[in-house]
Amino acid sequence: MSLKIHEYLLYCRENELAKNTIKNYQNTLRQLDDWCECNNITHVEKENLIEYKMHLKDDYDYKLSTLNQKIVAINIYLNWAESTDLKVKQFKQQMVSHRESINQKEYKRLLKHTNEELNLFILTIANTGLRISELCALSKDDLDKKVISIENKGKTRSISIPVFVKKLLKKFMTYKGKDEIIFAKTQSWYRQELKAAASKAKVDKAKVYPHSLRHYFAKQFIENGGDSTELQQMLGHSSIKTTTIYTHLDPNELSVKFRQIHNV
Repeated sequence: MSLKIHEYLLYCRENELAKNTIKNYQNTLRQLDDWCECNNITHVEKENLIEYKMHLKDDYDYKLSTLNQKIVAINIYLNWAESTDLKVKQFKQQMVSHRESINQKEYKRLLKHTNEELNLFILTIANTGLRISELCALSKDDLDKKVISIENKGKTRSISIPVFVKKLLKKFMTYKGKDEIIFAKTQSWYRQELKAAASKAKVDKAKVYPHSLRHYFAKQFIENGGDSTELQQMLGHSSIKTTTIYTHLDPNELSVKFRQIHNV
């Protein structure tokens, strides 16, 4: 999809909107345009915008106010473009709390019910903490690097792929011929396949999405004695407060912890 960003920004300037407002509109629309391009979307439909809305929620650490600002900016643009039938609703407060993520038993069941590509997709996120957008940018050349630089939202962090995962990825790439990108299908395809795998593995589909695997990585890291400040760097969070959200226990996990207490 190619948004009419230049024309729209010109319209905003002609109507003397504040510079910061125009800048926010520009950033929001370019972000949407890049996502459409990455997912090979040439003609946007309502379902594409709904999926993009969930992409912002699941794959970024935006506050509720920021999420809704972006949705408002998109809707204003759609109104200007006379595409009001594509407008999407803003998030309600309860919708933006991080959803329940998978536990270790569910993770292992998922791995048993996936084909090679999706299996590697799950393994890589669960062992690196990468976002889906970052994972889908990994190339064949990255597998020869000891440390990989990841750029996201104007920030750069370093990650390393565990040796056992790297070996599996290299083997997988030998079958792909000239392909340079490891996970070259659309983000939408991987999301849908994860839901299908969840059904086969008898795991609640609401808990199975790419960002849930990132949460799983974080929880396993802390559970195995990792330090929260180290995890903050590994996940690329600006604030430690965001990192603690990832390690937050859901009600079921809290229940298990309480049952393990035996103070006598």
